[in-house]
Amino acid sequence: MVNRYFLVAVIFLFVITGCAGPVTSSKKGKPRVVDPVCAYFSDMGCVNIEVCENTPKSMYEGVTYYFCSSECKTDFDKNPLKYLKMASSPKGARDPVCHIGIDELERFVPSVYLNKVYYFCSDYCMAKFLTNPDYYMEKE
Repeated sequence: MVNRYFLVAVIFLFVITGCAGPVTSSKKGKPRVVDPVCAYFSDMGCVNIEVCENTPKSMYEGVTYYFCSSECKTDFDKNPLKYLKMASSPKGARDPVCHIGIDELERFVPSVYLNKVYYFCSDYCMAKFLTNPDYYMEKE
C-alpha cells in the first residue's frame, strides 16, 4: 500500500514539474503548407502540415506539392488533376512576393504561415516568403 502511494506521489511530482517548466517556441516556426489530397477529402486534421526535409513531396508541372504521408503522395502521383481541381484560391488573391494575381494562373502554390493561407505563383516565391515572412506581411 505504501508503494502505491509513493508511486502516485512520484508521478504527481513529475507531472507538476513537467508542466511548470519553461515553454519555448519559435516565433516563426517551420513552414506550413496545404496537403492537396487531405484538402480534397476535407481531412482538416492534416491539411495544414509542417515542411521539413523528410516531408513527402511530388513535382507536377513544375510545382512542388507536399503531403502529410507517403499514402497521400502515392494517391496524388496516380491522378494529380483529381486533387488539384479542388484547389482554388479566393478571388483577388495575390502573391505576397511578386504581387501577381493568383486567379489569373492555372497553377499556384498554397502555404500556411501563422494559421493563414498564402498563395504563391511558384515554389521560388513561396521559398522567398518563408525565409522572411514578416518582411512581406508588412507590405500587405
